[in-house]
Amino acid sequence: MTEHTQPTQPLRTVFVGNGASIYPLHEKAADPAHFQLIGMADIDPQAKTRADAHRVPFFTSHRELLAAMQPELVVIMTPHTSHPGIAIDALEAGAHVLVEKPMAIQVADADAMIATARRTGRLLAVNFQHRARPEVRAAYDLIQSGALGQLQHVNMIVVWPRSHKYFRMSTWRGTWNGEGGGVLLNQSPHNLDLICHLIGLPKRLVAWARTTLHPIETEDTVQAMFEWPNGAIGSLHVSTAESGQPERMEILGTAGRLEIVAGGLHFDRFDQDLREFFPTTEEIYSGPGQQTVEVSLPTMTGSHNDIYANVYAAIREGAPLLAEGESARMSLEVANAITLSSRTGAAVEFPIDRTAYADLLAGLQAAARRA
Repeated sequence: MTEHTQPTQPLRTVFVGNGASIYPLHEKAADPAHFQLIGMADIDPQAKTRADAHRVPFFTSHRELLAAMQPELVVIMTPHTSHPGIAIDALEAGAHVLVEKPMAIQVADADAMIATARRTGRLLAVNFQHRARPEVRAAYDLIQSGALGQLQHVNMIVVWPRSHKYFRMSTWRGTWNGEGGGVLLNQSPHNLDLICHLIGLPKRLVAWARTTLHPIETEDTVQAMFEWPNGAIGSLHVSTAESGQPERMEILGTAGRLEIVAGGLHFDRFDQDLREFFPTTEEIYSGPGQQTVEVSLPTMTGSHNDIYANVYAAIREGAPLLAEGESARMSLEVANAITLSSRTGAAVEFPIDRTAYADLLAGLQAAARRA
């Protein structure tokens, strides 16, 4: 070790909701060199076996965990509805927070989480690991560089096939009170986040949310149409009740076209930007020529490992968070807007009316309790 080399300082880390099925991904990503696990909490006493495996204290109350262990980082992997309360308690206790997606079930709660992080001076990170997929990072850089010119059209189709057994495994899934939504709040947050991460928050949308095949309270299929402030338009189709549709996202601009698929990126660059070509060309029925450009992909994995490495760098070195609360909130706001549009039959403008959505959700939850 040279005189300029500083020893690694692991973050005193606790897991809340360590009984979750997603726990193994967090356990694997929390490199002991950077994350010192000092405690776990879950309302299910059987989750104690995972704490025992790491020889750390176990609590059935996250507040008792915070008071006893005084962690630097709290990782939250509980059901969606509990995220805001636990995150705010952790931030108030002086800890940084990494919370699983979605950060909350309604955007007003996300607002409160972000406001608390700002007031306490703590970091609020959301586990949107798909932002770290190599093809997504490369697409983001291309868009930011202006390689696509003025963005014009976005289309995303993705299905997450789920059986009825999936919903029976956890009684809170597919319910208004336990999950706050269906495909919008469980599977498609990653898809909504990629749209917002790459293109930005829409200006307005109109959407249809349907329950087609699954015996659940909430939606299993969504079709949404978007408009962005610059005039670009686009669509999203997502479902847990369909199969045979590989994930794909197309982004068209005046200077080129991107196609993003799982693990791959295709970029066609136009020989001339359409804003220059159309006014000057002698052609009548065709666009400019185009060339396929090879795009080098960064060495990232799109996994929880990337998020954990980024969170450590943000806390210890001041690096920017890959998915901080403010940008992560966009996908939740879009999800809420889709439900609001579908239920009202009207277009929804951004920012959405927080009170209108809170009232709608409260009504859906009350009706579900009476059923």
